[in-house]
Amino acid sequence: MRAGGQILAGLLCLLATSAAAEPAFAPRVRNYALAHRAEILAEYLKLVSLPNIHGDAPALQRNAALLQEMMQKRGLDTALWQTSSGVPVVFGEKHVRGAARTILFYVHYDGQPVDARHWHQPDPFVPVIRSASIEAGGTPVTDLSVPSEEWRIYARAAADDKAPITALLCALDALGGATKQNVKIILHGEEEGRGPGLEEVIAKYPDRLKSDLLVILDGPQHASGRPTIFYGARGGAGLDLTVYTAKQGMHSGNYGNWMPDANVRLAQLISAMVSPSGKVAIPGFTSDVPPFPPQVRAMMDAVPDQSAKMQQDFGVGSLDGAASSLQEGLNLPTFSIHQMKGGEVGGVIAARADAQIAMRLVAENDPKVMVGRVTQFIRSQGYFITDKEPDVATLAAHARIARVIPRVAEGGSGAWRTDPNNPQAVFATNALRAAWGDRLVRIRTLGGGVPASPFIEAYHVPTVGVSLANYDDNQHSDDENMRLGNIFDGMVTLAALMMH
Repeated sequence: MRAGGQILAGLLCLLATSAAAEPAFAPRVRNYALAHRAEILAEYLKLVSLPNIHGDAPALQRNAALLQEMMQKRGLDTALWQTSSGVPVVFGEKHVRGAARTILFYVHYDGQPVDARHWHQPDPFVPVIRSASIEAGGTPVTDLSVPSEEWRIYARAAADDKAPITALLCALDALGGATKQNVKIILHGEEEGRGPGLEEVIAKYPDRLKSDLLVILDGPQHASGRPTIFYGARGGAGLDLTVYTAKQGMHSGNYGNWMPDANVRLAQLISAMVSPSGKVAIPGFTSDVPPFPPQVRAMMDAVPDQSAKMQQDFGVGSLDGAASSLQEGLNLPTFSIHQMKGGEVGGVIAARADAQIAMRLVAENDPKVMVGRVTQFIRSQGYFITDKEPDVATLAAHARIARVIPRVAEGGSGAWRTDPNNPQAVFATNALRAAWGDRLVRIRTLGGGVPASPFIEAYHVPTVGVSLANYDDNQHSDDENMRLGNIFDGMVTLAALMMH
């Protein structure tokens, strides 16, 4: 039997065995994906071929134009909302007579910067299709006539976040546009960095964006590969820290053992912030988070533990041990160093060293308080704190000196959480369970941040998130990729929300 016939037979077998348990629309969506997978892939490749680096307004305008065209193709009432940054917000909606609720789907279309030197392909915006992941020995595919679910598409934004856009629009195709719920879609071009556009359109178009349920499409699935829903996400805050020891670097031979090394001082300071066990040693760092109630602990414990698999897949030799499990860790604030820089060429002792401190915060945290705790800890280590570049007199007047620049967004950290027992959250959970049964994984807090807060603050709308990408998608990193089968499964997931 040819490969295409094997794929067809396998999928038809799956349909036959699962039809009794699935709602009526699910086989229809799966059959559509089977019959149109080459077309779905072609449209998706066209989208991911457009460069979309955050902040590149002309490139993002080209993305927005294509996305509006894609929504119009589905018969959605669309609009291209201009913003002061020059990056449009794309909007589409479909009204259904007698619908019980309106669901607003949020997806972003901008992507992270790339360094092509670290990719296994010349250009991250020229997609490469492999038969499997690079780690599994996947080889480039040139014949696209019979797409396989196991294919991986390697390109920037392939998973984060253009795949959910494709899955959502193709789910509408599979349903023939006949949904039970009103559907609104907002495509945001400034998610990967701060920008004014989202807040501007929320303020300008309150009636167009009002909904009963907000569904954020972002993030990777649980490591088990099972369908995943989440009820909250972290926000963030941080500090830019610079440690100084002199006005300039000095010859390491002439002044070694006399002049202190800024790199060493910075390393010592940072190591004091985190204990050898991995727990953050800054006083009060986790004190805002109360003990987890039994029902929350039960929800976290119900998530399958994939730590051993993830360690093997990601090459992690040992774990920090800062939390008892990954799920517990996701519901606590985190502390990390995103960048450290120091020293210069020429064999000199570093006179300054820089670190970018980042914190992922949960709903209980106040970002200003958290930044204050880190700043106070630096002070407690004997450092004089300044917010400007010190002059020679200031350097000479203090034994240890550090410049601290807080990074706190207006309006809070962006962390949010919806009670899983909220009626709209229950609706979303039941919709996905109707399609996936006990395979559904429920996550209390997503590790990364997604911008639900502006909607929640403006509309007090119940919010959940749905993750469609494979967990090993290399989101934000080199060799970002998307498993093709996750798009097809995502069509079923999103159809479930629109048809429940």
